Formats: sequence, C-alpha cells, structure tokens
Amino acid sequence: MATQLFAATHTTAVTRAKALESGHATEQALAVELPGLTGPDLEVLGEVAAAAVQFGTGDLEPAEVDLDHEQLLRLPDFLVEVLAELASSEDPELADEVVTAWSASEEVDLDPTELRPLLDAVLELVVEAQDDGSDLYLWVDLG
Repeated sequence: MATQLFAATHTTAVTRAKALESGHATEQALAVELPGLTGPDLEVLGEVAAAAVQFGTGDLEPAEVDLDHEQLLRLPDFLVEVLAELASSEDPELADEVVTAWSASEEVDLDPTELRPLLDAVLELVVEAQDDGSDLYLWVDLG
C-alpha cells in the first residue's frame, strides 16, 4: 500500500492523483510518503493530537474530493488546524506523547520509532502548506 500526503490546490491535487494512478508522478516539494498509513490512521492521529493540544473536537475524516479519483482525499480544516497547533507547541515532549498514544491505538500497526519521523514530516508539511496557502490531500493506493 502506498500513501502520500501532499499540499496542493484542488486542481493540482486532481492532476497529481491522475499521475499517481498512472504511475507517472514526479517528485513534488510539498509531499510526504506515509508507508503503512491510511486515512483512518490520520483520523486517529487527529484525535490524539486534539486531546494533547486541548483543541476540542471537530471533523477529522479525510473526504473524497473527486468522483473520478476515489483514492484522493482532502484533510479537513479542523485536522490541519490541530496538526498546526501541535507543530507550533513549545512543549518539547508533546510530540513524543502524541506518537506514543497514536502507536497504542488498535488501528495503527507501527511502533513509536517508526511513527516519530512520519509525524515530524507531516507536521513540517502542515506548516509549509499553511505558509503556501495550500490544502492537504491524501492519496492512498490500496492495490
């Protein structure tokens, strides 16, 4: 299973989805490979992170954005805001606490040592996407 999180506009995301589906995608600066993770795994991350940063509740489920590309999902604004809050936290141990709780969930099959670099990459991408004014999209190849 291949999973990629990337920053884009809607039009660019659909174009990227077409390229990923055909196997002809090129490198993209604002993208992170998330091996072994899916949309539900990111929902769990959102739940854990929202509790950690005391952000409340909101929509965490990545949603389909194009009927022709079912593998392309957009991260909801609330999830992105939660991750941005985690990224800007001044507590140096908070990310480790989030990773520990995330890995302990029954939905996630990775351990903290595998998840920590993925979380760091996701948080960096969230900050870059916000600076760029882009949305975050998830592409999951279940094949």
